[in-house]
Amino acid sequence: MQIPHQSGQSLIELISNDLPELNKTFRRVGQYLLSAPDGFMHKPVQEIALAAEVSEPSVVRFCRRYGFKGLPDFRIALAMALARGNERSSYLEPRITDKAVVNLAQKKAIARFARTLVGTDRSIIVDSGSTAQLFAESLRDAAGLVIMTTALNIVDALRDASQHTVMLPGGTVRFESRSVSGRLVENTLASMRFDTVYLGADAIDPEFGLSTFNEDEAHQNTAMINVCQRVVVLADSTKFRAPALHRFCELDRIHSIVTDTGLPDEVAEMIEARGVTVHRIDPNDGSTQ
Repeated sequence: MQIPHQSGQSLIELISNDLPELNKTFRRVGQYLLSAPDGFMHKPVQEIALAAEVSEPSVVRFCRRYGFKGLPDFRIALAMALARGNERSSYLEPRITDKAVVNLAQKKAIARFARTLVGTDRSIIVDSGSTAQLFAESLRDAAGLVIMTTALNIVDALRDASQHTVMLPGGTVRFESRSVSGRLVENTLASMRFDTVYLGADAIDPEFGLSTFNEDEAHQNTAMINVCQRVVVLADSTKFRAPALHRFCELDRIHSIVTDTGLPDEVAEMIEARGVTVHRIDPNDGSTQ
């Protein structure tokens, strides 16, 4: 029987309380997760199975027991649970490979629509993240732009688009997110001006605003916002949830949010009441609500 993860308990609490009732195989997976959440967050499924002394399909079935499709979306929820529990920040952030495969149809639709918002932009900043990468890929055949990014995956996405001027600031490489961060990034941005920043977020709350797992990323996102005339947020509807650790932008600073039709009407109305345009894209046909 599948147990939904949407309850009053955090995912960590739910698994901890559930542990005595689990069968031997699931108990091993749960015990490994609780004893080494950083390993569960970042190791490939083969290593998790080996450490827990179970099969790889057993790890996936464990995730599905709690209402998830598989390991990637389970680990994103686990990151949120760890963040709310104020655990060590070294392993709060989900792997970029996990983010890339979750809600892919919604992210592709968001990226396609965001391409139409570029309009008369001549210089833009593209944030790191899986949705931002899809957006960058949509710009491969766009008219020439000056594109600043801190993300190595964005650079890869634009590798053959020679009409664009692609800029990457100096900084410290964060391999888990394939991006650069630090004071060098902020110092570089401080002397520049751009038309629009296309941002992602780990969490969006109608009251709290945008937030992220990583403190350095929060600082540099603030720096990006400060040098742009317009702020466009690209985020699928699962990102509208309890805040992550580090807030970097209030809703009043955002011009528009591009999301999918999974966002409830009442949440969209709360955001629009703050003066933000919300585009909800149907992943099946690309239409908006």
